[in-house]
Amino acid sequence: MKTDAEHAAGMLDNPVAEQAIEWMVLFRSGEATPEDYRRFGAWSAADPRHAQAWERMQGVLQRSFAPVRSAQARSPGQTGAVERVMLRPPTSSTSPERRKMLRRTLALAGAGVATGLLLHRTWPLDMLGADLRTGTGERKTFTLPDGSRLTLNARSAADVDFSAGLRRVRLRQGELIAAVAADAARPFIVQTPHGTARALGTRYLVRREAERTLALVLEHSIRVRDGEGVGEQVLTRGEAAWYRAGAIERVVGDVSGRAAWADGMLVANEENLADVVAALRPYRKGFIRLSPDAARLRVLGAFPLDDTDNVLSSLEQTMPLRIRRYGDLLVSIDVK
Repeated sequence: MKTDAEHAAGMLDNPVAEQAIEWMVLFRSGEATPEDYRRFGAWSAADPRHAQAWERMQGVLQRSFAPVRSAQARSPGQTGAVERVMLRPPTSSTSPERRKMLRRTLALAGAGVATGLLLHRTWPLDMLGADLRTGTGERKTFTLPDGSRLTLNARSAADVDFSAGLRRVRLRQGELIAAVAADAARPFIVQTPHGTARALGTRYLVRREAERTLALVLEHSIRVRDGEGVGEQVLTRGEAAWYRAGAIERVVGDVSGRAAWADGMLVANEENLADVVAALRPYRKGFIRLSPDAARLRVLGAFPLDDTDNVLSSLEQTMPLRIRRYGDLLVSIDVK
């Protein structure tokens, strides 16, 4: 029997679950009308799967937040605030960006993974079976059988598949830097669902995101191929590109600072705050909630990744931000 966490992986791809999530977003926004409730009743009655998805969402949501409520004894008064911040839009739910943010939060909570986001984010479910992995706040270098080295950023995972004719690393999650040992008979590639980055005697970074992958060359050159295997480009030292199925997009400007995490630093060169927060998340066990307005602010500076509280304080002191902390469970970032 599948657990709630095991159901989580496919929930966002389930149209019925998506519809249940949209109804929950609407009802929790406080903007539902009598006509909305009538339409919900018709939707629920139209198909037994609709009612089942709604009941499952409601039940799992309660179980998912049970560990958060149990933290009340340790952090009196904070638990209710955490739930309100996570389950309520920052302002009007009619904003597409804000509705999308809330829908994702509810999807995670309803899928039974809110506990993982808030309290147990050290080892994600889909990383447990990986050949190589790192936990929250952990960076680690692995030496491969051929002498190549892989350095994994925090909360990253990869599988290694070496054969007589090929050296393949499948990046499941996160980010890595590959320092590749020469072997003319066996090409070395890092693969994600968005394509491949093949070493041409080199050291390079690969970062996997939900809808695309970034490759950055630190030494020599690589060959990037898109997810459909149609387009390919050669990148040389200092060059980077995002790629996905059917597209390779060169990055304009110097982005070499993206590799600074290997030295425990976060370097932001006029980066969006959204990208800075994305870099901090693997180093915190709690949840960081970022408003769309704050996400668009630009950041310039260098920060120590191993002290994220200090990073947040620095951002608050130097930018028009209001940062609220709810114990170790949640950080909420918005503009002043």
